[in-house]
Amino acid sequence: MVHTSLLLSFGQVRAVANGYIFSRAERPRVPMILSEALTRRFSDFTAVDHLTFKVDPGMIYGLLGPNGSGKSTTMRMLLGLLRPSEGTAKIMGYDIVTQTVEAKRVMGYVPEEPILPERLTGYEYINYVADIWQVERGPKREEEIDELLTLLDIKDASDDLIETYSKGMARKTCLVAALVHRPKVLVLDEMQAGIDPRGAATIKEILNGLRDRGATILMSTHILAIAEHLCDKIGIIDSGKMVAEGTMDQLRAKAKGETSLEQIFLQLTGGPDMQRIADYLGDVS
Repeated sequence: MVHTSLLLSFGQVRAVANGYIFSRAERPRVPMILSEALTRRFSDFTAVDHLTFKVDPGMIYGLLGPNGSGKSTTMRMLLGLLRPSEGTAKIMGYDIVTQTVEAKRVMGYVPEEPILPERLTGYEYINYVADIWQVERGPKREEEIDELLTLLDIKDASDDLIETYSKGMARKTCLVAALVHRPKVLVLDEMQAGIDPRGAATIKEILNGLRDRGATILMSTHILAIAEHLCDKIGIIDSGKMVAEGTMDQLRAKAKGETSLEQIFLQLTGGPDMQRIADYLGDVS
């Protein structure tokens, strides 16, 4: 049985997203995210190797790969937090190296491990971020913040110090702060990790609502079922290189008919060493 309040929350999500981004007529004609031969080296190690992809307006793009494949490094370059060794990255047409401020103004970001000021309350932190973005103070700003806090079920905790928050509560707080200036591009690094099922379902609906209003969302996740059901397009990287990209149907064709994203992912990234697993199971039986 589905909880009634959950259904009511889903009904409110589109209202929260409404007016956030673009009407269809206003949507830019350029890719919202454009990576061209993006490369990052650390001494002799190449973490990201000539990575090329684009994300159009109104699209949720899933960037997937094994641990150490270069996902977070790619995101940090796109966000202007790490300078590329080679290649270019543009956000809504702004070069992330030469037009860093303009690019950052249209982005929101939730990192894999949010580092928040523990001696502030959640509400104080969100309003601090809103002030940095010069979001006009007043009833409208307060209403939008309260609506998101309520949807994510952290309104009651918003007056508590962040140091008392669980990992999931900190992530939700970071998401509200990332949305407070109505970004055109939202970058989420393992957003669903540590989130309770109800919160995960609400976040999914919020992302769907933002996409419907023209927002562009780039997300990484280890929860392949989320990517399979939420993302319009998926890029799979391994050892810093793009090994496959496309819709689920296109990836199935590339992976010779495998039906689930997990099967496709394992085939394209080498999969588990089944013989070593069998040997281990034989040793412990």
